[in-house]
This record gives sequence, structure tokens and C-alpha cells, in this order.
Amino acid sequence: MSENATLAALPRQEAGTGPARALRREGRVPAIVYGGSKEPEKVSVEDRRLRWLMGRGGFTATLLDLEIEGAGRERVIPKEVQRHPVTDRPLHVDFMRVSAASELNVRVPVALLGQEDCAGLRAGGVLAVAQYDVEVVCRADSIPEALEIDIAALEIGSGIRLSDIVLPEGVRPAGDDDLLIVSVSAPAGGMDEDEEGEDLEEEGQEGEEEGGEESASG
Repeated sequence: MSENATLAALPRQEAGTGPARALRREGRVPAIVYGGSKEPEKVSVEDRRLRWLMGRGGFTATLLDLEIEGAGRERVIPKEVQRHPVTDRPLHVDFMRVSAASELNVRVPVALLGQEDCAGLRAGGVLAVAQYDVEVVCRADSIPEALEIDIAALEIGSGIRLSDIVLPEGVRPAGDDDLLIVSVSAPAGGMDEDEEGEDLEEEGQEGEEEGGEESASG
């Protein structure tokens, strides 16, 4: 596991819509830290740093060291991010306190490998990703960055389910392990015009060869 990312936070006293809007105008995002044996704590974090962390992907499966001014460090995991419906800007974040031994339900992104060598795609098939992330159960210190899936052997009409994946040690599915992750299907329109033209040309050549053989035998 790589070292946890850090995020600085400032305590805040006031709650409600007005103070929250004032914080956002200052380039900060209101948040709350809860869980463990402590009381919930209201904080705010820098908008720019938060959005950078979110942009790396898999944010809600990322352990963070939250450095709260005057209160020390809290190890947390983001549980929910409220976003603006138009701009997608983060409006509020819920952080849950965790320990290394805490067992969590987290959504882990899927990373597809072997697309360039995929037999089904090379034959003209279409890749269909059913799940871009998967919910798993694991310890807080064992959250995988991604579930790597090699699709090189997939043929047209075949797929990979969660039960086909060898999960890292200590990681198990949170729900149905028969969940379809990715598949390769035949193109909706069948063969393209070039392929049809090639087939017709081949049929024509075969016909000419057969006709020549009949003439020669006659």
C-alpha cells in the first residue's frame, strides 16, 4: 500500500446554509468527520486540494490523513460527496474515521488490461463494460487501488464475471459474485461494407475457379 494522501482541514463552529456558502466563496468546502469513539467534528477543507484528490479516481476508496488544525491527525475515508448539480463542484464531504483494522465496504475501480490483444476486439467485436467499479469488503489497510482484469482472451460472445477474478488477499465481494463486469459482443450492424465486399470478392473468385475446372473437364 502506498502512503496515505494528506488533506489539511480547519475546524468550523457554525453550521447552516449561510456559513456554508461563505466558506465556498473563500475557496473552502464544508465537511464533517464522524465515527469511532469521538463525537462528530465539523471542519472545512481547501476546494482546490479536494478536487485534485477527487480527480485521481477512486476517491471514496482512498485512505486520507486529515490534518485538523489544533486537533491533530485523523485517518479517514471519504464516505459521501455532495456535488453541485450543474458544475459538479463538491459542496460537502462526509469523512469517516477508520483504523488499520477497520473492515469497510468500498467501491474499487476496475482496470482493464490486454485490450490491444483482445481476440474478440481484433475480430471486430464491441467492448461492453457493465461495471466501472465493484463494491468489495476489506480492511482499511488493504484497499486495492484497482481490480485489474485481463481481457486478452475474451472472444465475441464471452465475458468476465466477478467470480472469475482472483481478488487480492483479504478482499471479498460485498454482494453478488456472479456480477458481470465486462463482455465482448458482436457489432450491432453485423459485418461492415468492406468485410462484406471482401467476402463477395472471395465468393466470386471461388465461382470462377469452379467454372474453370468444369470447362477443363468438359
